[in-house]
Amino acid sequence: MGGLLAFRVGNFDTTAEREQFRFLCEQLKAHYEDSNEFCVFAGNYNIGCELDALFIKKDAIISIEFKNYGGKVVANENGEWTCNGKIIKGGSRKTVLQQARINHSTVKKELKVLGVEKNQIKDVPHLIIFHQPIELENNLSATNKSWLHITDSEHFIEKLDDITCPHTDLDPLGIVNLAETLNLNPFYLTEFSNATYDKTVEPIEKIALFENVKKYETLTEKKEQKEKEDVLNFESVVVEDENSIALLNFVKRVIKSSLKLDNFTVMVLDGKKASSSFATYGIKLTREYIVIISADGIGEYCSKLTKFTNHDVKAVLPSTIFWEEGKELAVEDDSSFGVVEEHQSTELTNTDSNVCFRKSKTILPHWLDKKIFNDHKAIYAPEHERYEYNLDLNEEELKVYLGTYFPRSYAEMFCIADNLLQNKCLKKTLEQDEISVLDCGCGTGGEILGLITAIGRHYPHTKISITAIDGNDGALVILKDLVESNPNKKVQVELSILNQTLNNSEDVENLAFGEKNFHFILCDKIVCELISKEVLPINAYAIMAKKLATYLHENGLLIMLDVTTKDEHSGYFYPQLMNSSINDYVRESRTIETLLPLSCACYDECRDLCFMQQTFSVSHSHKSNDESRVCYRVLCRKPLKTTIMQEMEIENFAHVIHPTKYKQNDDSAICIRSKNNKITIDSFNINL
Repeated sequence: MGGLLAFRVGNFDTTAEREQFRFLCEQLKAHYEDSNEFCVFAGNYNIGCELDALFIKKDAIISIEFKNYGGKVVANENGEWTCNGKIIKGGSRKTVLQQARINHSTVKKELKVLGVEKNQIKDVPHLIIFHQPIELENNLSATNKSWLHITDSEHFIEKLDDITCPHTDLDPLGIVNLAETLNLNPFYLTEFSNATYDKTVEPIEKIALFENVKKYETLTEKKEQKEKEDVLNFESVVVEDENSIALLNFVKRVIKSSLKLDNFTVMVLDGKKASSSFATYGIKLTREYIVIISADGIGEYCSKLTKFTNHDVKAVLPSTIFWEEGKELAVEDDSSFGVVEEHQSTELTNTDSNVCFRKSKTILPHWLDKKIFNDHKAIYAPEHERYEYNLDLNEEELKVYLGTYFPRSYAEMFCIADNLLQNKCLKKTLEQDEISVLDCGCGTGGEILGLITAIGRHYPHTKISITAIDGNDGALVILKDLVESNPNKKVQVELSILNQTLNNSEDVENLAFGEKNFHFILCDKIVCELISKEVLPINAYAIMAKKLATYLHENGLLIMLDVTTKDEHSGYFYPQLMNSSINDYVRESRTIETLLPLSCACYDECRDLCFMQQTFSVSHSHKSNDESRVCYRVLCRKPLKTTIMQEMEIENFAHVIHPTKYKQNDDSAICIRSKNNKITIDSFNINL
């Protein structure tokens, strides 16, 4: 048994990181191709901290960080690291060493929480890999050199071979089991992996490679089998490229090892070309590759193969099954996610390819991933229409909500709050012993867990006091369990739960939270429900903003977030209703103003019905890069806005309010009030 198993949990944010990961994979694949050693390389992995990579071999578990620098590197014990005299960024930490130290301790702690044998993680080294060649001046102490290693891409293979931990001793099966514990299997990369399993070791089917079994639903229609067999002629749409061949070989190994079959055929089809054949069965293909397996009675194995592949394996005949792989096929935009403007031009005249967009991608923390999918049996099954209103969800529907929409809410709020707290002025105003949070309409608490993670990152020892309100008892039970299960004991959370239903405008008016003022007030995807159920049919966003702002701390933030679909009653999209209503409220208020988007903070007299949309994505064990589209506004008290904005010349920029449309060169992506300015910015990035 030997070779490389490569995984990538979500794509990297920058081109340099993607190139470096690909380069390292190719080098590892070549290095381990003919060896008896076995290793795992996982990119963009979150284990209490976001690692660029995690490497596992027989005698070491190594956390890895990428740096896109080259030249004379000076690694200092105290102070900044430099490259050719310029400071090397340390991420969210002040220095590279501080960031490395945090990652080093966090990885070790999280592995312990996951139940990894104590002896195997007595030492967990950290490796910094510079993408370009370096000349290193290492001024670190002997203690730090013992766990922190530095190299460049040209020499990292030698460095990995040199790094060894006397107490770590993992056999191949132990490495595979550790990869399973880390929930890596759904993110397997066939094109970078070349591991083989020797028959002398424990059979692969005894390794629980894929835990999450989806329900098997056959898609066959009650037609004559002979008629179907005549249709199933796929040879003309077989695809043979590098990726499909690697996929074909991988599937053959899985079938042989897991099902113990000898007489079977595997084909990889072009998803686009095969669409018409599958349409005969009422099946709409969505991905670039289709894996077809034919064998007598193989239709009985759909459930088992779903387990091994983490794809929805379906039967079209008792002797023929399939699943989809690869990139999504291009489809026309869903009108529910956009709005047709009266005037659109085909080109942006003032585009700037260097716009620094606010972070929009993240990974669900491993402990939280396991908690919702293993303990609470969450199910990933997007069903947009059913989950427009969530107060009446039953137990089974809550599982679907928890597995599908909870991770999205986590990602949205984590990315938003993390960006806000990176602002030095705002971060300083919130530095205190306790941060208070109010969430009106919390549900199972995806946004709460995202906010806790962001606060814990920037204020690791601050107590967080949360008041959470919702009308669904089952959702509140799940929320309480998730908050109490957080393994990060440095973040002390005190949770108060209130079961309250908003059935009419009087219920909204009677909302009361005593005399307490909150540093964060969240109003997350509740106003659309109040509008759709006609609890607040008119001016709903302004009514909720006015009610909640009453309890806003002088240095607090009110974050109002909602979906971007259309309100069937008014005919307007929720972003349009949000902007119109909140703009009216802010104009009338003497104390509350808009902080984000910056366009609304700048043009506070605007009365335009702007359609704003922000796309976030989250990766977890059931879905990689799962996208959500939302709109949001951040409000605060006037003195805080003045303090934050005093050094920002936001009037001189063209503001992007719809990043997806901006990347499609659509000028409706730019705030109409600012479109004539020459320099373009992300209007939702507080850190210019």
